[in-house]
Amino acid sequence: MQPFIVIRNYHEDDELKCQELVRDYIMSFSKKSFFVFCFREITLQFIVITWALFFIFLGVPLLFCAFTVPGCFFFLFTGTYFSFYAKAVELMAMKPSQSLVAECYEPFIFRCDPNEASYQIFIENCPYEEAYMNKFRRRIVATISVKNHHAMYNAAWIYRFALAPNYPHEKIMGPMLGLVVKNCLNGGYATLECTISEWQENERDFYDNMGFATRQIYHKQIIGSTVTVMKTQMTYSLRSNEALSKQN
Repeated sequence: MQPFIVIRNYHEDDELKCQELVRDYIMSFSKKSFFVFCFREITLQFIVITWALFFIFLGVPLLFCAFTVPGCFFFLFTGTYFSFYAKAVELMAMKPSQSLVAECYEPFIFRCDPNEASYQIFIENCPYEEAYMNKFRRRIVATISVKNHHAMYNAAWIYRFALAPNYPHEKIMGPMLGLVVKNCLNGGYATLECTISEWQENERDFYDNMGFATRQIYHKQIIGSTVTVMKTQMTYSLRSNEALSKQN
């Protein structure tokens, strides 16, 4: 039996599965972010200052001050982890107003890697009968939500974007974003906005391929101006001929 994916509207009973998907997706970037922060200048400065405080003010022998290095990295790791966890909890608590999910149907005995499997994609309606669909295990592998932009007039904002690991990114999210564009056009929006972080390379390439343009690049402060994360705000014009052709 060939596996397939149904892209459909969000239902209330999907909330727990979507929350788990969003949490796992956000937390998947914590390790990469930790390694990025390890090689920043602020990390070296923090280690040197901590070493100096222990040696000069507390009188700790210089050899034992070396133990502050793994302690600093542990502090950095826990800080990074809990900052991502807080963001995941924030997104999990948001109730989506307009949301889509991708529900994957796979055989109960399925040993193929999702990246190597061939999935049929169905949008909104599945041609199979319920008796046939019950022979598959069901799993929500992607979700995307849209709401009004709080700072821009007549603009829609993408949030709660999440995808299960190892599943084909563009093959699943491409039709989902195309349906989002169609719904936003029907809703009368002029632009579609989203924000990605510096470690989301796949998402950046995906939005570029879908026709998004970079509106601005800025640094979001985490701890004052010393610890920042580079963010990219991207925009998609829904009034262009390109958007209209994609709708058709």
